[in-house]
Amino acid sequence: MNTRSVRSPAIGLGLQQAGRSAFTLLEMLLALTLMAALLVALNVFVFSMAEVWGQGRDERLFLQHVRAVVRNVDETLRRAALGPEGDGVEMKEVTNDAGQRSPELCFVLAEGGRLLNGAWPDAPLPDVELSYGVEEGKGLCLHWKSRLETRFADEAPRSTVVSPFVVALSWDYYDDGFKRWETLSDPKREPDGTYTAPRRLRLRFELGKFNAERVVMIPQLVEGATAY
Repeated sequence: MNTRSVRSPAIGLGLQQAGRSAFTLLEMLLALTLMAALLVALNVFVFSMAEVWGQGRDERLFLQHVRAVVRNVDETLRRAALGPEGDGVEMKEVTNDAGQRSPELCFVLAEGGRLLNGAWPDAPLPDVELSYGVEEGKGLCLHWKSRLETRFADEAPRSTVVSPFVVALSWDYYDDGFKRWETLSDPKREPDGTYTAPRRLRLRFELGKFNAERVVMIPQLVEGATAY
C-alpha cells in the first residue's frame, strides 16, 4: 500500500505567511538603506549650501562697506567744492607724524563732519583742513586739523580711519588732446613743484579673496561754475 505524504492546509498557510513576512522585512531593509543614503545626501547638500551662503554673505557685507565708503568720499568732496564753505579740492603735500611728506587730496570745510565727531581732544573747532591718504596697516585715512589751532603750522594732522580695506589710491587725468583717460599711481607734478589736480580718484579695496576698485569724480572749480 503506497503511503502518500499529505501536507496539511494549515502548514501550507504558515509557509505562505512566513514567505510574505520575509519579503516584507527585505523591503524594510531596502527602504531604510535608501532613506539613510538620502539623509546623507541631504546633509551634504545642506552643509554645502550653508557654506556657499556664508561666503556670499561675506561678499555682500564687503560690497556694502565699499559702497558706503565711496558714497562718503563722494559726498565729502562735493561738500568741499559745492558747499557754501567749500573752496575747492587740490593736490598738495602733507607731512605725517614721522616727518614724511606725500601728496594728498586736500580740501577745507567749515566743520569736520560726522567722521570727526568725538575725535577732537577738546571741543570741535571750525575751519578744518582735511586730506585723504592711505597709511600702511591702517587703510584709507582722513587727515585733519583746524586752522584755528595754535600749533597748526607745526604739528602733523590727526588721522581718522575711513576704511581699513583700502590698500591704494590712484589718480585719473583726462587728456583733452587725445580724448582719453590716463590712470597714474602718483599725481602729476608741474615743473614749479605744484601738483595738477586729477579729475577722478580711484580707490582699491581688498579683503582676503575679495577685491574691488571704485572711481569717484573730483569736482573741479572753474570760472563761474563747478565742473566734473
